[in-house]
Amino acid sequence: MGGEKYGARLPQLISSLLLLFVYLCLTTPVAAKSDRDHSDSSPSLSKWNFRPIDSHLLDTGSPQPTKLVDGRSFKSDSQAATIVDCNHELAISAPSIPNNSLGIASVATPLFLTAKLFFAKATFSFSITSPGRHWLRLYFYPIPHPEYNLTEAIFTVQTNKFILLHDFQVPDSNALVFKEYLINIPQEEASNTFSVTINPKQNGFAFLNAIELVSAPDTLISDNATVAFPVGGQFSGLSNYALEVVHRLNVGGPLIAPINDTLSRTWLPDNGFLDLANAAENVSVNPRAVKYEDTGASPLIAPALVYATADRMALTGTDNPQFNITWKMDVEQGYSYFIRMHFCDIVSKSLNNLYFRIYINDLVVAPNLDLSSILGSLSVPYYKDFVLNATNVTSGNIQVKLGTVPDLQIGSPDAILNGLEVMKMSNKADSLNGLYDVKGTYYGETGNAKKIVAAVGLAMAATAMLLLGTVFVRWHKRPDDWEKRNSFSSWLLPLHASHSSFLSSKSGSRFGSNKSKSGYSGFYSSALGLGRVLHLQSCKK
Repeated sequence: MGGEKYGARLPQLISSLLLLFVYLCLTTPVAAKSDRDHSDSSPSLSKWNFRPIDSHLLDTGSPQPTKLVDGRSFKSDSQAATIVDCNHELAISAPSIPNNSLGIASVATPLFLTAKLFFAKATFSFSITSPGRHWLRLYFYPIPHPEYNLTEAIFTVQTNKFILLHDFQVPDSNALVFKEYLINIPQEEASNTFSVTINPKQNGFAFLNAIELVSAPDTLISDNATVAFPVGGQFSGLSNYALEVVHRLNVGGPLIAPINDTLSRTWLPDNGFLDLANAAENVSVNPRAVKYEDTGASPLIAPALVYATADRMALTGTDNPQFNITWKMDVEQGYSYFIRMHFCDIVSKSLNNLYFRIYINDLVVAPNLDLSSILGSLSVPYYKDFVLNATNVTSGNIQVKLGTVPDLQIGSPDAILNGLEVMKMSNKADSLNGLYDVKGTYYGETGNAKKIVAAVGLAMAATAMLLLGTVFVRWHKRPDDWEKRNSFSSWLLPLHASHSSFLSSKSGSRFGSNKSKSGYSGFYSSALGLGRVLHLQSCKK
């Protein structure tokens, strides 16, 4: 009976296995094709992957390596011993840091817990494999110490060519200070070493919590940009300047931490920078909807999280030419600024429907920006770079405005901005903080020069006042028959002369000297007939 039982099931078992085999043969190719189709439907980001060739991360003062939540690992003091050169230093630490609002603190908190004090010049020498732009990031927190008050430390930080910080101080004991720079390292420096030097003020000390020197993509910033004034002008030679990041905003979106950025950058929300919050409306899409294409920006320029959010005009469709969205950012006067704006049309339903005007400090820098004609598609990232000259920074802030295009005949009046970056450019002293260069030469007006200018100005003002006073007195003492005379200057500005006045002179030359009958050489005090001929003989008397 048992054999009959299993014999009856055998054909059923074989049939089931055959059906399973056929099913797998049919579905496996379909599944593979489905995977390919899915892959092709979204842009591949592999070609934009960036792995920095130079990557020096140091947690100064730390006895062991420090690993951040974003995966970056910072070397300890012992691991960086060959990089740092200082003959008098002290490592200190803190159990915790105060609550703060600095965007990077949540990720970089461990870096602020240790520091190193330098009582003499300290030089960080980095070997460079790849020339070009590099990120240089510095971390400062005045850790409480029973013997040394770090809030009183004053020091200078410089590279081979640029002054980054001059007489720098962190007076707030609760402040976490993060400085971020973009510096071009040319081939001649890359063949040797790139140095960052920290110099304490005389008889003082300096401190540093952490330092980064990391390669940046060659395509991150080109050598050219559009100048804010005149419209359409071009600025070239950006690679010759050091840049300091002053503001980096994720417009219309939340904070973006380094872990979510392609180059470990931090993007702050723009809420606190809107001049009128009610003028802007937040819009957003799924980051997967952002389409990176060769015609626009790459993920290295900004991550999809930046382009997936934006601020648009709250009163869409308005024809009021005065309506605009304004971002106001505090900056230091006396410097030119590199400004990058990020755009991605995530609001339009069709092409050729979004046109707007861009202003920087009330200068029209883009009269009619049309993303459709530039990109030929919606939801494609795009960016535009500008340079604002120092002469156009007069109020201690930079204002970026988006407004409608006057007399627009097509499309709907609207404007959009996804991201905004503002970077300070080094000045004529190759400095980002003051007018001293790396050799100590001062590029501003000296005290003596100011005194000379002030003295000359005062003397000229006194002379002018004396002349006006003389004219005023003589006018009130003018003769009754002054209108009948050939020259009112004979009594208004009397000059002793024994010969004819300018008006009565028969000289063939109205300027320079002439030979009089008496043989004396004279000159005219005015080409307008406001004086007499003044002879040297008269001067001698």
